[in-house]
Amino acid sequence: MVNNKIKQLRLSKNLSQEQLAEKAKVSVRTIQRMEAGDDASIETLNLVAGALGVSVKELFDDSPAQKNKIRNAEENLQYQLKSRHDEFKTFKHIYLTCYIIVMMLWGVCFDFLHNDAWSAIMGVLWIGGWMLMGQLKKLITLKWIDPKLDLKYPLTASRIDKDREDK
Repeated sequence: MVNNKIKQLRLSKNLSQEQLAEKAKVSVRTIQRMEAGDDASIETLNLVAGALGVSVKELFDDSPAQKNKIRNAEENLQYQLKSRHDEFKTFKHIYLTCYIIVMMLWGVCFDFLHNDAWSAIMGVLWIGGWMLMGQLKKLITLKWIDPKLDLKYPLTASRIDKDREDK
């Protein structure tokens, strides 16, 4: 039997067991078992801690029996967060490179157009492109990048800081 603070933390955030389970991407039965004091895997501890917005260490009282497990859970989480941040950063660099190339090519089209009407249309589209490309990045991130990274790094799926690096 493990003494933990999961129930107190859940109640302090006004979450039901079902809401916490959904947020942590685990079953309600898992939450019930954890609150009853049953042992859980490192991955499950990380998911629940992430859903509650706390570290794994904050799920437990200072118990010497849990220190090794907590340390392992934190190390696993930090490894997955760093790997995820690195991959997300690579996506941002690739997107930015494509963004600049597309906008430069679009701008070059102005030189080849000698018709004032076409130049005006291209100018409006070029300015609109600057505004739309930021929204396109958000769409790509939400629809394709985040789901793939959530599958690859499951401990980071419920984290609010999953796509931001610490500065």
